[in-house]
Amino acid sequence: MLFEPRSYRIQVRSLFGAIAIFAVVFICAKLATADVLTLGYTMTVPVFVILSFLIEDARVENHRSGVVWIEMAVSLAAAAGVGYFGYCLWLLGY
Repeated sequence: MLFEPRSYRIQVRSLFGAIAIFAVVFICAKLATADVLTLGYTMTVPVFVILSFLIEDARVENHRSGVVWIEMAVSLAAAAGVGYFGYCLWLLGY
């Protein structure tokens, strides 16, 4: 089963595999750390790696270098959002 927006072909099987790996990493990180701030900052790297993998794997055609930088910026922004979310939860006392 494929999901094809424009020049990307997202394979649902690899998406579910990446989500499963991410869930295992999250559970291991949650068991290893008791603080939500540390958990949020720890999860930024797996989010970046998984998003980069999914976007790179889904690309059908070679893009110009500008599009590749935009893809990396999207992955970095999502990873930074996860870290900030952990920071906000830490401020709220979780």
